Amino acid sequence: MPLICSMNKFVLPFLIAYILGSCSQPSRTSVITLQGKAQGTTFTIKYLDSLQRDLSGPVDSLLKVVDRSLSLWDSTSTVNQFNAAPDTFQSKDPHFRTVFALSQNLWRTTHHAFDPTVLPVVKAWGVGKAGRGDLDTASVAGLRQLVGMDKLRMEQGPMTHGSVLSMISYFRALPGIQFDPNGIAQGYSVDLIAILLQQAGITNYMVEVGGETRCSGTNDKGTPWLMQIDKPIEGAQHEQQTVVSLQDKSLATSGNYRKFIEVGGKRYGHTIDPRTCRPAMNALLSASVIADDCAIADALGTALMVMGPEDGREWLAQHPEVEAYLVIDDGAGGYTVWSTPGWPKSSAQ
Repeated sequence: MPLICSMNKFVLPFLIAYILGSCSQPSRTSVITLQGKAQGTTFTIKYLDSLQRDLSGPVDSLLKVVDRSLSLWDSTSTVNQFNAAPDTFQSKDPHFRTVFALSQNLWRTTHHAFDPTVLPVVKAWGVGKAGRGDLDTASVAGLRQLVGMDKLRMEQGPMTHGSVLSMISYFRALPGIQFDPNGIAQGYSVDLIAILLQQAGITNYMVEVGGETRCSGTNDKGTPWLMQIDKPIEGAQHEQQTVVSLQDKSLATSGNYRKFIEVGGKRYGHTIDPRTCRPAMNALLSASVIADDCAIADALGTALMVMGPEDGREWLAQHPEVEAYLVIDDGAGGYTVWSTPGWPKSSAQ
């Protein structure tokens, strides 16, 4: 069975080394907290540093670098340049290359449930009250030819002597195929910030961007970091479903209970199944995933929402390297929970 490839296979140490440079090794001390807004959401970073360094500058710089690469809201970003190119696109952008390669691997591993080329389908359905309740067969057939990571490929050009970054050529089978990194970009950002902290000699930290989290070591009390998973309720409020003890792992949650397509009073989950080009009509309300890398946990949360509870449990049984916590609609106005055997001990309050 295929295993989930670690981000170490794709991401290179030089990607963020230039931002921070070398730093001395700190020891345990009081926690430092950085908070702000980025990538259309918020972030919180906590770390222990005896030197009491404020790393907000390097963190902000790194997040801006990622936006210039992967943001669909930045008209000049690498991903938007790629989507606008008619067929062949060339770039030395290492972040785009890493996320592209990770996406190809995860597309294969999840049996196509995770697929960043689903963007044209998402646009066709829409989200919210303006969304559509159905697409005719011809429309779906037309969209299907634009979906599939197998319709995209990349080739690395020859490396010049002494050069680390080489030009990458990207090819698409049809001009209308689009790449949407939103299902993995926040988790990838978390991983990069974690690497930045590690290069600073910081080994005890918690990094959270838009709810996607990576923890290392312990907090200022010497105990593992505690992370909250929300109840599947509508609205902006966050009510605690359970608390997870997280150490040297990443956690990401995907859900259908805050975003949906509403037509004629009927709600459809906002997750689109790239295999059918229709909303993933299943009972799974949310999927929380623990994995080594946050980019992988982020993508797998989306993939499980596409699979649904039955196929998701079957897939998880074949991938013991991944832990998951599923919240499932019970069909009677409530919900049940299911988790993998290795899911950390947790408590609801």
